[in-house]
Amino acid sequence: MKKVKQTLKEMFAGLLAWLLFVFVILIIVASHKLAMALGVLIGGGAAAGLLLHMYHHLDIALDMDVKHAQSHIQSAAIKRLFFMALIVAISMAGYKYVHPLGTILGLFGIKISAYLQPMVHKIAGHIQKW
Repeated sequence: MKKVKQTLKEMFAGLLAWLLFVFVILIIVASHKLAMALGVLIGGGAAAGLLLHMYHHLDIALDMDVKHAQSHIQSAAIKRLFFMALIVAISMAGYKYVHPLGTILGLFGIKISAYLQPMVHKIAGHIQKW
């Protein structure tokens, strides 16, 4: 479980790097900077919560037998998908205050952090050697 916690930390670092990158780019190009910034922050906060949800339910599923673990993981994935759709729908309804593009790019950070995790792991290993 120690490796899983380390992977979670590395995914949070990748998520943070992605959110900073998106935040800077969108603040430069957006016409309504506050709504875009709130969108990125809300999407990124939701992404962080979804990563924690994934970690928590993976931990639970590891203690179950195969059949129950599979159904538990699938129901948790459906809950996360519903929550993401809800966040995007709310941002679309209140687009004057929270821009949907920022929200979607913030939520997309879950996928990006998974792709960045090996690189973050490699960098973290080099930093620990110092």
